[in-house]
Amino acid sequence: MKNKIAKGLYLINSITSIFIGLLHTNAHFTELVTEQLKEKLNHPIVVTGVESNIWDLWQGMSFMMGILLIIVGLLHLVILKGVDEKSYPPIGGSLVMILMLLFVIYSGFSFFGSMQIYGGSTGLILQTICLILSIRK
Repeated sequence: MKNKIAKGLYLINSITSIFIGLLHTNAHFTELVTEQLKEKLNHPIVVTGVESNIWDLWQGMSFMMGILLIIVGLLHLVILKGVDEKSYPPIGGSLVMILMLLFVIYSGFSFFGSMQIYGGSTGLILQTICLILSIRK
């Protein structure tokens, strides 16, 4: 029974990563790609010795953030699919997801605000329970 709870929590966090990635990618293309924003952010900048502009860097990072969240969620679903019925989710997968959620919380405090803090904290609690169940078997 505990393994099913652990798998359920792992599944919830995996699907949530995909869902948030889809939402972010949608917001990127519907709200963050505007001429008004482009005018505000179209300033030259040098990063690692290469001249670019803030607009291009911001667009690339925003797009990749959404896509990578989708991919992280899909990878965890693939990991979970490989776990047999009586086993628990892998401890390493839970640790990686916990690390990602800690950075979500950090980015909420440092850059984004309460949505990332609350969402990251909720995911962290669920994944920590999953990890504890997996360790204790």
